[in-house]
Amino acid sequence: MHLDYLVSDLALILIAAAIVTMLFKKLKQPVVLGYIVAGFLISPNFVYLPTVVEIDDIHVWANIGVVFLMFGLGLEFSFKKIAKVGGSAFVIALTVMSAMILIGTGVGSLLGWGKMDCIFLGGMLSMSSTMIILKAYEEYDLKKEKFAQIVLGTLVIEDIAGIFMMIILTTISVSRNVSGTAMVKEIGLMLIFLIIWLLVGIYLIPTFLQKIKNLMNDEMILIIAVGICLGMVVIANLIGFSSALGAFMAGSILAGTVQAGRIERIVNPIKDLFGAIFFVSVGMMIQPELLVEYKFQIIIITVVTILGQMIFSTAGMLLSGQSLHTAVRGGFSMVQIGEFSFIVASLGMSLGVISDFLYPIVVCVSVITSFTTPVFIKNSERMYRFIDDVIPDGLWVFIRKNTSENRSNDDQDKEWYLYIKKVAERTAVCSVFLFIFYWAGTRYLGPFISSHIEGGYTASIITAVIILACMTPFVNLMHGTNQALFTKLWLKHRANRLSLLTLKAVRILLAACFVALVLRKIFSIPFVLLVLIAAVPIVFIVRSDYINGMTINMEIRFMTNFSEKTLAKEKKERGLNDDYHWLNESLFVAEFQVTNAKENMVIGDFTKKPSSRVGIIRMIRDDTVINIPKITEPVQNGDILHMLGTEKEIEICTMLLEKDEHIEYTDRDDMTLKTYIEEQELYDIPDSNKMICCPIRVDSKSPFARKMIKHCGIRKKYRATIAGIERGDMPVIKPGKEVIIQPGDMLWVLGSKRMADELIKSDVLDN
Repeated sequence: MHLDYLVSDLALILIAAAIVTMLFKKLKQPVVLGYIVAGFLISPNFVYLPTVVEIDDIHVWANIGVVFLMFGLGLEFSFKKIAKVGGSAFVIALTVMSAMILIGTGVGSLLGWGKMDCIFLGGMLSMSSTMIILKAYEEYDLKKEKFAQIVLGTLVIEDIAGIFMMIILTTISVSRNVSGTAMVKEIGLMLIFLIIWLLVGIYLIPTFLQKIKNLMNDEMILIIAVGICLGMVVIANLIGFSSALGAFMAGSILAGTVQAGRIERIVNPIKDLFGAIFFVSVGMMIQPELLVEYKFQIIIITVVTILGQMIFSTAGMLLSGQSLHTAVRGGFSMVQIGEFSFIVASLGMSLGVISDFLYPIVVCVSVITSFTTPVFIKNSERMYRFIDDVIPDGLWVFIRKNTSENRSNDDQDKEWYLYIKKVAERTAVCSVFLFIFYWAGTRYLGPFISSHIEGGYTASIITAVIILACMTPFVNLMHGTNQALFTKLWLKHRANRLSLLTLKAVRILLAACFVALVLRKIFSIPFVLLVLIAAVPIVFIVRSDYINGMTINMEIRFMTNFSEKTLAKEKKERGLNDDYHWLNESLFVAEFQVTNAKENMVIGDFTKKPSSRVGIIRMIRDDTVINIPKITEPVQNGDILHMLGTEKEIEICTMLLEKDEHIEYTDRDDMTLKTYIEEQELYDIPDSNKMICCPIRVDSKSPFARKMIKHCGIRKKYRATIAGIERGDMPVIKPGKEVIIQPGDMLWVLGSKRMADELIKSDVLDN
């Protein structure tokens, strides 16, 4: 009876893998390396042992291995897991991956390789090996150390980022074009398909599993899970995605179901089996003659990988606010490339866009760096002590001021989770709109203008101006995250500041990329240089009060329209007598006393910081009461200051003033604005000086219409402050000074009774 080569080859693979990995286990080396060595030993490139006959069949098994590896990664994926790793992991992963992609691409170019080889090399060098690092941590009993937890969290982010990198690489490979225009267009369209596909999957699959839950045993769950996985792979290929991405999406959808744990447990043996076959096939790709021919390239890439990963991992940890000790120990762990690099290389080979020599070179680099990883981890403490001794004093002081040993605990802070969530949401939404403007402008608006205007350059300029004008508010909106959260995190610890600034810089560069794509239609300048040039106007847009005002108004209008029905219903339920409880119960008044006034100190000294959004509404000095004092009003010891703000703003103000030796909290508890107005008798204040809150309806003829709050003159002319605006049914509590007042707004103005008289005289307030 003739035995099929597929069966005999598979038997040889599994027997060789079992023997070699047992040996590697005995030597306390990563199992993955054992699989690779086993693959080389039974490959046609090693003639002293039995070899696999049908290499093409093994490639099929290897592709199935990639599918199940990615399916398993998807089953382990969850947004909660990402949230738990904290802000540090995002900053570190972003720093390392961005730097290594650029370095890898640059090294490939210096070696004279083709463009696609350079790009894929950058992708392969950008991610460290989860399996190898985890194995080393377990061996040295370091898994529970602070730096180890941060590194493992970073690897989670790198794995997720690797999925999106594969989308980009697939797009570039299919189009064989790395121009900004083609790439952004293809990626944008593919992401739209991806979102639709994900939403449909989330809608259908969990519902289907819920309906048949009473019929399922382990066997049926296995069949259904594998069927969904392979079905998604087929759909992915039809749409234009890679098989690996389809498998990951299937796993991530199933990860959100109640059966996720059971599915993962049942599928794990299959994942381990085909994963082993994949890594054995990686070893089969090693060709000794190629390694000898490219030995210098291997040495260069190995050195670049170790130094690049080490330096930028350490730098990323410092940027995230980790201490130098934690950063060095973590950075010295991430000095290798691993399993995801093989998957990226397999993608390039399957798409036929990388040279044959690149795969074995990367495998060789991975093997070398994997063997050196334990050495670096073991000596990281010694290296930290050396760096600590030789680092310049000025740099040492700067690092100590802006980092913290408790940073990993700070990452679990609820404010960090909320801030990162808001940053991600805004960035994603605004990026979609920026892409839409770019795509629609270049595809439809540009040709339309060119058909009506002679001169291609003039038409390009007009098109670019219109596109950039449409982009401007969304560039500004991208950076309009919750300022209160930003300020609170900034003040909580200096170690937060580098992380916050890094996230800001990333968003500026992202927006600059979209602007650069538009400018590229006009200027023949390298894209990277255009991005740096575009970053300058981006900073201006973010800091412009006028653009901020327009953006805030757009956002308020959108939220008003979006919540119109809900807001109207809530207002109706409250009843006419309680229409404005949002104003009276959402604003608070805190009392402070000046204890150590400096010479020539004025009210403005307490409110001039951009992070302080509270307003001083009253100053009491002995028997003198000054409502809405000017910023130039002198301050003396013993003065009582009443500050108005939301609960969060009062909290931030308190954090600011705790560091100030000139002022302190009094014993009086904070109270709502409503209570404060009602209890003014406690201060024995004359009726003429009592605070009241007046409504002003703004029409098109109002002197306040279409003016920013800071330019409307309410504070200067009437000694009053705007406590809130009601626009339609949408309340805006304590609006910022950049908000533009619109006809139809209801302004709630806080001031004295004298203020009301002045408003009546000016025909602004009805008697």
